[in-house]
Amino acid sequence: MLRGLRGPDVRVVVTGMGAGPAERHAEAAIADGAVAAISTGFCGALDPALGLGDVVVPERVLDAATGEAFTCDASLTAGAGHRHGTLVTTPGVVSDRAARAALVGVAVDMESAGIARACARAGVPFAAVRAVTDRAGDVLPHFDGLVDEDGRVHGMAMARRLVAHPSEIAAWTRLARGANAARRGLVPAVTAMLADAA
Repeated sequence: MLRGLRGPDVRVVVTGMGAGPAERHAEAAIADGAVAAISTGFCGALDPALGLGDVVVPERVLDAATGEAFTCDASLTAGAGHRHGTLVTTPGVVSDRAARAALVGVAVDMESAGIARACARAGVPFAAVRAVTDRAGDVLPHFDGLVDEDGRVHGMAMARRLVAHPSEIAAWTRLARGANAARRGLVPAVTAMLADAA
């Protein structure tokens, strides 16, 4: 999705799903010379005002598992949009309304706190830019056994799940539409951000 933005001063690292893998990839990139990191990708809305494809540029990232909070560097994301609120990183997909309602922030993801933690340890500036795939009131399908650590969907496992649970088809279809909307929102925001920083 963002690989086309690679350049002499821009490295695109695919971290996969989860704060642990994201933190390890960020550590490796910093060890290899990265001087700043921006967590980009998808998120779920916590703020009911956010719609599909809306871009979230948080002021801080909160790790829901540890309680650690990380301030985002405003200079890294100046061209991406208005900064506001907290992006909450959770250990797993927050698939139901009650669990989502218990989180305090504007949006939720699974990776940004891991990247932020690696940056904080190394004294490297960090920020996040995420785009919304699902709204605050949406109920997500269950991902268990269907998506690997790199975020790839297992086609045969998905087919078996949908045959066994056809009631989930609508949720997966809605999420696919949300992912397409998020791509359309994220790419221009990151492109503008990089142009502003050039």
